[in-house]
Amino acid sequence: MLSKHRTLSANDFLVKKSSIEGIGVGLFAKTTIYKGETIGRYTGKIITDAQSNREPYLSSHYILWICKNHSIVAEGASASYTRFINHKDKPNARFVVSTRWKKARVEAIKKISSGEEIFLNYGPYFWENSEVTLSLGIHYVLGLLFLIMKVA
Repeated sequence: MLSKHRTLSANDFLVKKSSIEGIGVGLFAKTTIYKGETIGRYTGKIITDAQSNREPYLSSHYILWICKNHSIVAEGASASYTRFINHKDKPNARFVVSTRWKKARVEAIKKISSGEEIFLNYGPYFWENSEVTLSLGIHYVLGLLFLIMKVA
């Protein structure tokens, strides 16, 4: 068995049509990933809370709130492949956030087989922002990732 602490890279994944009809692309494993392994870092432009509350960031679906005045916008050249991970109520991965180091990574919470799509549970607040109805009539709601980590 491979080391529990292995960190994967973009070469270990494939971005292709998601298994969720009508949602676009998703991130798929090209190798077996074991529970506890780091799938990748959640990277991008760093913005403040004030910036996240106005356009162009207000309507972004790729913002992860880390701590006060520190959110990661996973869009553009500085974003990693982890931005292609879609939501599922029963995920196979989770965010691990360090407020001390102001960083985030995605970690496998169970074994993910080669060819399997990777999913995160975006949390209940993600679904409060905007609504979209997909071609199959599935009610799918999109919002801001930074809200999942916000603490009252």
